[in-house]
Amino acid sequence: MAVEDRRERGGNELLYFIVGALVVGVAVLAWVMLGQQQQTSSVDDTLSRAADSIGDAADRVGDAAGDAARNVTPPPAPEPTPMPAPTPQ
Repeated sequence: MAVEDRRERGGNELLYFIVGALVVGVAVLAWVMLGQQQQTSSVDDTLSRAADSIGDAADRVGDAAGDAARNVTPPPAPEPTPMPAPTPQ
């Protein structure tokens, strides 16, 4: 008679599967979160540069308006109006 050598498996395959799934899940979440953080910082950098550009443009417009105001000659003063003649009583 042949002797059969049966080994009982302790159910570790299910444990290995669960641990593997958790490791893959954590890796996917880390990849997504790092991608979001990098994208968010890119958007923040873009908004920061745009705000700086707008601020610089506003400063230049203010400087130009000040220069223009200093270079404008004032209009001539109006002629004084004569006093009305007294009315006879």
